[in-house]
Amino acid sequence: MNERLPIFASNAVLTEFHGGTSIEETDFPYPDYAVVLVCDTESPGGDTGTLELWHSIARNDYAVLVRGHDGREVLRDAVNDDLPGVVATVSDLGLVLTQLHLAQASSPYCALARDLFLKALGDVGYQQEHQEADHADL
Repeated sequence: MNERLPIFASNAVLTEFHGGTSIEETDFPYPDYAVVLVCDTESPGGDTGTLELWHSIARNDYAVLVRGHDGREVLRDAVNDDLPGVVATVSDLGLVLTQLHLAQASSPYCALARDLFLKALGDVGYQQEHQEADHADL
């Protein structure tokens, strides 16, 4: 379960979350989503910003939050059933993804999200120029 959702167990001595994901407090309206990736973006007009990829384990879907370079929210899309839907949203917006960062470098959950997102991007023709352990240039 996501860290934001309480986990209750009647006969447990200790309950731990082993994914290693930490979640910042945000104004995102759905408490069961966790940010897993942040992508630096550039619009066709040359405006820069970020795209945040959020995932809900409970809902098994994705949300996208696009922010301008000033941090102001530009778009919130929480109806993506899968990563190809997220990629379609990115493509429809005409965004160029310039660099991808894990929300938390040590999290295997975020690393898995990165690998799956890169595969989904590659499936529609995006090309990756460079990859390191915690980020990738697209």
